[in-house]
Amino acid sequence: MRARRVLFIEKIDGPTMLKQIETTKLSVSHYAKLLAQLHFELHNIEIKFNSNLKTELTNKINTAEVINQNEKQIVINVLNALPEGNAICHYDFHPGNIILSSNGPIIIDWMNVLVGNQAADVTRTSMMIQSHALPSNAPSWLIKREYREFFNSEYLREYLMLSGMNPKVLEEWIAPTLAARVSELNGEDRNEVIDKLQTIIKN
Repeated sequence: MRARRVLFIEKIDGPTMLKQIETTKLSVSHYAKLLAQLHFELHNIEIKFNSNLKTELTNKINTAEVINQNEKQIVINVLNALPEGNAICHYDFHPGNIILSSNGPIIIDWMNVLVGNQAADVTRTSMMIQSHALPSNAPSWLIKREYREFFNSEYLREYLMLSGMNPKVLEEWIAPTLAARVSELNGEDRNEVIDKLQTIIKN
């Protein structure tokens, strides 16, 4: 008799963090710090899987049609020099993927999960928060640039405080993170990422 794989799906009631945040600095700061705390806890879960994050990013960069071969090689050289890791990297960790249930915050949408250096995951989250690309029906706090930038700064400050990570480590991951993001976007959102990537490469 052959064993069968079964996927269990649990319904979780509650608003997402994205929708729960109010357009006040107090609310934005509170939830930005909560996001950082959850991210830090996730990265400290012990696992026994081999790292695959750098391999997956390399594949994404190599298949990005809008990046020329010279740019790809520059970014991949940067990526190759970065350290491996064995942390769980959600790689789509943002307020829209946190449900605030009656039993506490629940992280959802694990389709992009990877194993690697936690700095790569933090850089990805920071990049998405700062991006001009917005979800449909975005709440007012997210639309206002000043609140989005404030959320990002509070998130990073809390994560760096908890982890003791040097902020320069995050800067090293920016180019590979942007290059891997290109193929996920279209139109002006894609152009924004390409412009940022080319600026970093030139410098």
